[in-house]
Amino acid sequence: MQDNVVWTSTLDGRYEVTVTRTDDYHGELTISEGNQVRHRESVGLSYGAIFGPDVTDVADWQRIAVEFGNGQKS
Repeated sequence: MQDNVVWTSTLDGRYEVTVTRTDDYHGELTISEGNQVRHRESVGLSYGAIFGPDVTDVADWQRIAVEFGNGQKS
C-alpha cells in the first residue's frame, strides 16, 4: 500500500475505491475501473487518520461507493 493511501476496497469486483491523503485532515476518494477514474471527490479524515481511518469515515466512503455503483447499474 502506498504511503498516502488511507483506505482501499473493491466494489462489485469491478471498481477500485481508494482514499488518498491530500493533507493532515483531508483526502481524495477515487473510484476507478481499470485505469479510468470514474469518480473523484474530496473527503475528510477524522482525527487525521493517524492510526488508520475512523469507522465513521469508512462507513461514509462505503456509502459514496455504493451510491456510485447503484447509479452505474443498467
